Amino acid sequence: MAGSRRRGGKQPPRRRRPDKISAINFIERLPPDLLAEIHRNLTFLDRIAFALVVRRAVGHVLKPDTPCLVLSSSASDETATLVSIADGRREAVVPACDPAMRGHVVVGSSHGWLVTADARGALRLANPVTGAQADLPSVATIPLFVRTGMWLILDGDAFARLRFGGPPPYVDDTTWGPTPPRSFSLTVEQLRQSLYRKVVLSTSPLSGSYAAMIVTTPFFGAPAFVTSEDPIWRFAPSREGVEDAIHHDGRFYSLTYSGLIEAWDRDDSGGFTSKVVAPRLNVARDDKRRKYLAVAPNGRFMVVLKEPMEVEVDKYRNRMWTCVFKVQMLDEVRQIWEEEPDIDDMAIFVGVNSSVCVSTTTGPGISPGCVYFTEDEIGKACLREETYNAYCDADDQLRRVGVYSFSKHRVDKIIMPEELPRWPLPAWFTPSAF
Repeated sequence: MAGSRRRGGKQPPRRRRPDKISAINFIERLPPDLLAEIHRNLTFLDRIAFALVVRRAVGHVLKPDTPCLVLSSSASDETATLVSIADGRREAVVPACDPAMRGHVVVGSSHGWLVTADARGALRLANPVTGAQADLPSVATIPLFVRTGMWLILDGDAFARLRFGGPPPYVDDTTWGPTPPRSFSLTVEQLRQSLYRKVVLSTSPLSGSYAAMIVTTPFFGAPAFVTSEDPIWRFAPSREGVEDAIHHDGRFYSLTYSGLIEAWDRDDSGGFTSKVVAPRLNVARDDKRRKYLAVAPNGRFMVVLKEPMEVEVDKYRNRMWTCVFKVQMLDEVRQIWEEEPDIDDMAIFVGVNSSVCVSTTTGPGISPGCVYFTEDEIGKACLREETYNAYCDADDQLRRVGVYSFSKHRVDKIIMPEELPRWPLPAWFTPSAF
């Protein structure tokens, strides 16, 4: 009978409950190929949520996302927006990492992490998907800088000797030769406009051991490196100046303004030195087009050349900003660069991010034979924001983000669900939970 006592008045022994019930992540117990298939069939929003559930131990089986656009937050915003081009421009609203994404300008994007700079030039790392963040060392640690209050004073003579590998004159450099300035001063507020062009990471900071490379503006030209083991930034020699850089297959690779590709390795002293690993591009040494270094899905080096221009748009001779792209690919066997009139089923994403080339055959949404670009001239964009003129809105929107088609030979706007903010600039970002 229910509720009756057992004979002898004894109760049945109760099971002892464990002191602590450990949570079991059943997702992680699924076979890797099934995990990859599930991830492949999810929508943009669901892929972000799914990546957070799967631990790093099995995360490598997940198909990498194509880059999306991150719309940075103002200082007062509590959220940031990710826009997936591959998923019909769907949006995901994520918490804005505080402080790394609030009022900061994106100056780099690698391995699922953003590198941002605040108004005083402090560099921070942020993962918009997980909310993780970290600080990079201050550039004031560079031995050639002397900090005096709000000023950073660079020893011009020592910098020029380091960059060019010896004393002046530097007859082939219009900035530092034949007589370099004895010193050069920057306020901390000028760092993100005048010193930083792009910051590249070797891997996710969660790996525990990583390096970072600052591609400086054309005036400086020499890159700077730091590692997690040695948190002091150091300039590295670069006679021809570094215009762009990526991290590929365990090494930093850079592209000089004159069209040479160099590979960088850390030497016994802890500094970084380079060696040329490819012939010069088919360009003049003083070519002024913006150049980006990337690697095709088949492993070939490629360089994307961007030429801004203005064209007349009506009978009143009004002019509008636009640009044209060209691509050269390295034939490693013959050691020559070949200009490609089209890039077939590939799409390239360039800007302040580490340039990414993806195949469009593995998923819909990304147009083949296109270059997706964002504004990456941070200093010029900052000046335009300070002198904002509503008549320039159309130009500025196209500068901030657009897509160039090799088959149509034209630039088109990327229509967004909402109006793009004028500042901070948008940037390409490949979502990752690691």
